[in-house]
Amino acid sequence: MSRNITRHMSSRRSIVKAGAALGGAGIIGARGSALGQDASPAASPAVSAPPSVVAERASGEVRLAGAGDAIGQEIIQAQLDGFSAMYPNISVTFENIPAEYLVQIQTAIAAGNAADVFFVQNEFAQDFMSRDVLLPIDDYMAEDGITADMYYEPLINAYTWQDQLYGLPKDWSPIGAVYDPAAFESAGVTMPTTWDELRTALQQLKDATGSTALALDPNFDRFVIFMYQAGGSITNEDVTAITLDSPEVTQALEYFYGLYTDGLSATSVDIGAGWPGDAFVQGLTSMVFEGNWMFPTLNDQAPDKAFAVAELPQGPAGPGTPAFTQAYSIFAGSQNPDAAWVLTQYLTGAEGVRVMMPYGLALPPLPALEGEFLELWPERAPYLAAGEYATSVQYGPGGQTFATDANAVLQTLFAGQIDVTEAQAELVAAAEANITLNS
Repeated sequence: MSRNITRHMSSRRSIVKAGAALGGAGIIGARGSALGQDASPAASPAVSAPPSVVAERASGEVRLAGAGDAIGQEIIQAQLDGFSAMYPNISVTFENIPAEYLVQIQTAIAAGNAADVFFVQNEFAQDFMSRDVLLPIDDYMAEDGITADMYYEPLINAYTWQDQLYGLPKDWSPIGAVYDPAAFESAGVTMPTTWDELRTALQQLKDATGSTALALDPNFDRFVIFMYQAGGSITNEDVTAITLDSPEVTQALEYFYGLYTDGLSATSVDIGAGWPGDAFVQGLTSMVFEGNWMFPTLNDQAPDKAFAVAELPQGPAGPGTPAFTQAYSIFAGSQNPDAAWVLTQYLTGAEGVRVMMPYGLALPPLPALEGEFLELWPERAPYLAAGEYATSVQYGPGGQTFATDANAVLQTLFAGQIDVTEAQAELVAAAEANITLNS
């Protein structure tokens, strides 16, 4: 299952108690119906956002647009209830867009009637920022004492364009390893920490179980795991050049595809699953590389299944994982930008973020809330650790079309219709055709 705009909006999962570390690398989870506090870290001091100066002059109505199922809408409504209690002079109308979110929001932008505040997905943020349809928020942040270093740096990077900030992250998830500790123990395998160890462990698991151990689909948002770990990128930092033709990208493609051709990874289709998480739930594979959206599925469909969580194995360039996030951004055409800012800073500040944490669908964007989050979800510590080195996925201006084309290239590669050299050339061509570079 490819990650999409509603990836976090899954069913509520019950609280997980902490387990022992396996091989020093993974944290085991086993479900329970009550809060698992006995193995939690000490409570962190209460964190609050600074009082909003802008709120003293803000009032009136604002519209908020997003995408979510019933649980997602429940979270947003709870956040808006808290906002209304704190800022009664501002009235918020939430507009849920259940399908085709990117199409719908861009249609509204083109028509000039987009909501005052709306979700912006990190992969496509440069598409929005480069078209001047979002309002820079640097002045508002300075006035209210909100600083970029209150948030994980990779998340802030995703919404920074030409030295201005265009949104604040509401939550996030890296990709981590979720695996079956019993299968690992039975095969005499510990969680691998390098590419070489990963290949060895997958072979041992396959020999022990007779099944391919890793479910990994040919999607670009999974290929970037290996690209970042090899030191590769789509563009340079200034978005002035395509860099997919680098030796690092070649190395990543060879490794990613090599796992598949050597029978060490399998696609969801190959093993009869809807997506890698489904393969793990069904016991068709021993390990998956997925985000926080994995856990509600585990709880709903396999409540008694034990699992362990670990950081991904490191590549030649060191640790690496994509950071997926969404920001609340303000429409440049908003008729009430002051009130829109007050809503944005509340939803992405400690009070608003704290509302969503018990649902366990995503990580908080604020490092200051790590302690509180781990009291609820201690087994997620490896995910939070990735905040130190994760890379926000950026496809560049024109990235929406590029992502579609890049997925098609990888699927053609995995079908055996082209080789790695041809796949890399086609990825470069797709980027050159779709991504608008800075001059």
